Amino acid sequence: MAFDILRFRVSGRFAILLAAVGLSAGSAWSQATQPTCLFNAPAITARAEGYAERVGDITVTCTGGTATTRASLTMFVSLNTPITNRLDANGDPTGITFTGAGVSVGSLRVSLPSNLSLNAVNYTIPTPSSTPVVMTLSGLRVAFASLTGSPFVSASVVGVGGSFNSGVQLVVATGGPSLLSSVLSNGVPCAGSPLPATLDFATFAATSSSSTLRVTEASVAAFSSKLAGDDSGTRLVVKLTGYGPGVRIFVPDAIVGNSGTSSTSGGAFYSTAGPGTYTPAANQLLLARVAGADANGGGGSPAFSAPAIVTTFSTMTELTVTNGAAQVIYEVLDSNAGVQESAHIPVFVVVPATSCPSTLTPTLSATLGPVSTVAIATATDPIPRFAATTPGSDCTVLSDCNALYYPKLSVDETPITLTGTSLGDTRSASVRVGNTGSGLLAWNATVAYGSGTNWLTVSPSSGANNLTLQVIANSSQLAPGTYTATVTVSAGVYGSGVIPVTFTVGAVGVVIQNVGNAASFQYGTVAPGSYAVLYGLNMGGQNVSVTFNGLAATLVYKSATQINLIVPATLAGQQGASVIVTADSLVSNSFTVALALNAPGIFTPGIVNYTGGQVNTVTNPATRGDFVTVYLTGLATPVSGSVTVNIGGLSNLTPTYAGAQGTFPALNQVNITVPASLPATPNPVLMQVCVPGTLGQQLCSNAVSLYIR
Repeated sequence: MAFDILRFRVSGRFAILLAAVGLSAGSAWSQATQPTCLFNAPAITARAEGYAERVGDITVTCTGGTATTRASLTMFVSLNTPITNRLDANGDPTGITFTGAGVSVGSLRVSLPSNLSLNAVNYTIPTPSSTPVVMTLSGLRVAFASLTGSPFVSASVVGVGGSFNSGVQLVVATGGPSLLSSVLSNGVPCAGSPLPATLDFATFAATSSSSTLRVTEASVAAFSSKLAGDDSGTRLVVKLTGYGPGVRIFVPDAIVGNSGTSSTSGGAFYSTAGPGTYTPAANQLLLARVAGADANGGGGSPAFSAPAIVTTFSTMTELTVTNGAAQVIYEVLDSNAGVQESAHIPVFVVVPATSCPSTLTPTLSATLGPVSTVAIATATDPIPRFAATTPGSDCTVLSDCNALYYPKLSVDETPITLTGTSLGDTRSASVRVGNTGSGLLAWNATVAYGSGTNWLTVSPSSGANNLTLQVIANSSQLAPGTYTATVTVSAGVYGSGVIPVTFTVGAVGVVIQNVGNAASFQYGTVAPGSYAVLYGLNMGGQNVSVTFNGLAATLVYKSATQINLIVPATLAGQQGASVIVTADSLVSNSFTVALALNAPGIFTPGIVNYTGGQVNTVTNPATRGDFVTVYLTGLATPVSGSVTVNIGGLSNLTPTYAGAQGTFPALNQVNITVPASLPATPNPVLMQVCVPGTLGQQLCSNAVSLYIR
C-alpha cells in the first residue's frame, strides 16, 4: 500500500484517504475482522507565549478483530497550529514517539507545518480479541503562540484499517499567558548610591539603592527546569533601560524563589532583604544567571549548576551598560510543579550624586526566553522558545494590588474650559499629576480629539512622580467654534486619569502673524534698536501700542495689517522677545521673535551715488572708483565686529564707514568704493553687507542690485 504522505491534506479526509488507498466504503476494509479503535487525549496546560510547547499524548485504544491475525493501520493527525519539533539532518521531526505493547510503526512523518501521519502501524490482535491494545503518540510540540482567537490546541484525527471514531476533535492543550510581573522602581537616586567595599549580596543590600522586578507564574509549572529534548530550562530575559550615563548595575548570580528555604529579596514588596537559601531535592525554585547568552536569551550556559548541598548565595555580577541599557538572562534550574511560584530579582545601582531632580525614569521588564518569532519546525532554533510578550500584573494572583508599596497615580480630573479668538494666541491651564504611593511612578500624557485636530498640546508629555502639566490650546489655525478633546495621563497598571478639555474660539481678534526686518523683510529675527515690520490682523485703532518683553516699541507707521516700529534698544543682550500688540484695549496673541546683536537688512531702494547724490537706479548708475552710500538697519550701536561688503564676485571689501546714519534713529549707513575692477557684465551686480556671526560664520544682509557704469 503506497501513500504520498507529504502531499496528504486533512480537508475532505475520508474522500482523499480512501482514494489514496484505492478503496471504497464497501470494500473489505469495512469487514468485521477489523479492530475498533478510539482516539483520546488529555488537555494539558501549555504556555501561550511558547513556540515549541508540549501537548497532551494522543492515545489509540483498539479492540476486536480476528484474534492472532495481524492488524495494519494508518492514522493521520492534523493540528490547528504548526508542529515545531526539531528537525534532524533528513528534515524529519525528532522527539515524537508512537508506542504500544507489541506495536510496530513503519514510518512517522510530518507534512509540515501541522499534519502528522503514522504508516503501517502493525500489531497482532490478542486472544481474546476484546483485550485492549493501547498505543500512545507522545512528544508533539506546537506553536501555541501562533494561535489567534483560540485558547486551545486541537487535533483532528482519522484512521484507516479499522473502525475509528474518525473526525473527532481532540483538545490536546489549553493555556493562556504564563508569566506575570510587577516592578517596584526607585529609579536613579539624585543623592547617589555607593559602590560597596565588599561586592556581595548582603553588602549591596545594606548600602546601595535597588529596584525589584517580581516575576510570577500565571499557572502552576510555567517555570520548569531543563527537560528531555530541551536546550535549556525556562529562561527569563530581563531588560533594564533608561538608566542614563555613568550608572553601574549589579545583579545576583542566583535567585531563590518563594518556594525556597529563604527567598532572594532586596527588601521590596514588604519582604526581608536577603540573598536566598536553597535546599536541594526539595523542589524549590532556583534561577541561575546565564553567561554567554545572545541578545534573545539563547545559547550560553548557567553560571553554576544546582548545588548538591544547602546553599546560601552571595555572589553578584556587574552588567554591561550601553546607552543606559543592560540585560541579564536567568534560567530555571529547579522548581516545584505543585505550587504557583514567584521570585524577586533585585537590581542594584551604583552612581555618584547628581543635581536633583533626576529626569531618569528607568524601566525593568521580563519576558520568557529565549525570545523568538520562529513558528515552524527547524533544525537549529532553540527549544523552548517564546514570543516577546509583555506580562500582565501579578498583583491579582498574589493579592497585593492595593498594597501601599506600589506607586499610585493621582490626577486632577477637573474639566478644563478655555476661551480664545480665531487665529489668535494660545491659552493654557495647569493639571497636577502626582504619586500618592511609593517608588518611582513613570507616566505619559496623550491627547484624543473630539473635534478639530492638532490644537492641543500637553507639556511635558511624560514624566515621573509629581509634576504640574501645562495643557495648551492654540487657536492660530482655528475658525470660530467650540472644540473638545480629552487628555489622558496613564501610568499603566498604576492608574490613569482623564481630563476633558473644551476650547471656545470666538471671532478673529487682534492677531500678530509675523515680525521681521523692515528693510530686508527677513522674518523671525530682529536686532534691538533696528527698524522692524509687524504684520497681522485687526491691529488698527486710536490707541495702538507694541511691546517687546513688556518694553514699548517706537511706532513709525501703523495700519490694521502692518505696523513699522523701532525695536527697543534696551533689549540688547537678550535672546528673544515676546511681542504683543494692544489696539484700543484689545490684546493680541504673544508672538515670539528671536533677538540678535546684528541682523542687517538693506532698504530697497537704499543705495545713493556719491556723484550727484542720486538714488542708484538703472538710469542713474554708480561710477566705478566712486563710492556709494548704502542705507540699512540692524547693525549694533556701536557697531560690533568688522563690517564687510560683497559686490558682484568680490567679497570682504572694507567700507570707508559703517555705523549709525546720525539723523534718523535705527538707520545705519555704509560707505563703500565701487571697485574699478568690476567687469562690464553683469549689470546690475548684487551687493550685501556682512558682519561676523556665531561660530566664525558671516551674517549677511539681503542682496540688492547695484547699477554701475
